[in-house]
Amino acid sequence: MEKLRVTYQIKNLNHEIIRYICETKVEKKEFPTPAQMQILHYILSKKGDKVYQRDIGNALNLRRATLSEILKTMEKNGLIYKIPDKNDTRIKEIILSDKALINFETVKKSLNSAENVVTKGIDKKDLDIFLSVLAKMNQNIKEERMKIC
Repeated sequence: MEKLRVTYQIKNLNHEIIRYICETKVEKKEFPTPAQMQILHYILSKKGDKVYQRDIGNALNLRRATLSEILKTMEKNGLIYKIPDKNDTRIKEIILSDKALINFETVKKSLNSAENVVTKGIDKKDLDIFLSVLAKMNQNIKEERMKIC
């Protein structure tokens, strides 16, 4: 059998992790998408600082149109509020709702559980090497993208 490519294995692992979380830990109706979870995590990491759409886009490397659609869905689902900035009405501050905070904590527990399942039986030294290799792969692709853009 032909050796499977690294990129396929990474994509496959990502899908398996998402499936595991969806199937075992979280009610589907309460489950934010992976992109929504990244946004929730980013906003929470700012610890009360004002967060704007451009900040999220820059931090998560999301295109403006993509992020706009994700935020629109999140607002429709009651996960965020957009509040016009007092100094510049063209931009809106993104604020998490109570529902988002509850969902985030629920999903965070599921992600921690999935992390434990994925890393079960793997030596810490091997995990450190794996994470180092992933970081290098990420850096490689970013450098190549910078040449293109």
